[in-house]
Amino acid sequence: MGEVRVTAEDSEVRVSLGDDVVVQLPENATTGYRWDVDRIEGGLEVTSSDYRTGDRPVLPGAGGTRVLRVHPTAIGEGRLELLLKRPWGQDVADRYGLRVHVSSQGR
Repeated sequence: MGEVRVTAEDSEVRVSLGDDVVVQLPENATTGYRWDVDRIEGGLEVTSSDYRTGDRPVLPGAGGTRVLRVHPTAIGEGRLELLLKRPWGQDVADRYGLRVHVSSQGR
């Protein structure tokens, strides 16, 4: 079991069953906008979602990173779609989509 890291530049990833996909996206918690799962399908499940500021102290207006851990539960193709939005509003500031190809072994 391992982990494969992806960023906002990645739209597709190949992993083995048992690997976790770690999605890292820029987020600024002070704006109220946060990455949230809009759609997940094909045997994928989000096992954690954390906001991290790295080694820096949390300062007003300073950005950080949303880190989601996604675990594939089946061989095949899955899709994860995220929206950057405020929980209380309907406006969407950004979108992110990731296609995940899961094989029984090897990448």
